Amino acid sequence: MEETTHYRTSDLYLTAFLKTKGHNFSIEKDKNKYNFIFNINETFYNEVNSYLSGNGNCEALSFTNSIKNIKNYLHNNR
Repeated sequence: MEETTHYRTSDLYLTAFLKTKGHNFSIEKDKNKYNFIFNINETFYNEVNSYLSGNGNCEALSFTNSIKNIKNYLHNNR
């Protein structure tokens, strides 16, 4: 079985959260949908689980700025 080294999501807010936690990502366009692709490291799934369970926290201003930056990128690269 091949080990997965990438995580793919189309969730903008999860992506913004992970970005504030220091995870880098790339963006891939598939027709009219964007996917955010992360490299997986030892803390990655803990961060995803904390976000999805509602227990994650991050700097509010950084989170808001991440959302704005990602949205601007997506709108400018349609």
